[in-house]
Amino acid sequence: MTVLVQAHPFQVVNEVDADPGLPIDTVAISESVSIILEPREILPSTALLDLWMSWLSGHFAVLLPSLAAPSSRPPESTDDQLIVGTVDFVRRALERGLPEEAEAAYVQLQELARTCRFLLGLANDVLHGNR
Repeated sequence: MTVLVQAHPFQVVNEVDADPGLPIDTVAISESVSIILEPREILPSTALLDLWMSWLSGHFAVLLPSLAAPSSRPPESTDDQLIVGTVDFVRRALERGLPEEAEAAYVQLQELARTCRFLLGLANDVLHGNR
């Protein structure tokens, strides 16, 4: 599935279809997360919430494989436990999808966007050999 947004075109993929060699577009991910987290006075429409969920799903599809690779630290490392827990949380949230109620869906999207920002930082560390 491809999502085209006027100023932010990018392809949405799922984790199964993601190419492990796919580059991580930190700019696109950062900008879309910023859009989702931008303060709003009114609740976004359901169509917009669904679009944002598709963005985040695609971002996670690219990020999660790079974080699932074993690190050089012992498996009982606190950092690795945090990453495994976060990745599990994301996978469960993506499987469940958004809640029916718009306000709850928006809150969940904001939580996922913050998590995406966190995982993007970790993925950059892995990419640049800092982890």
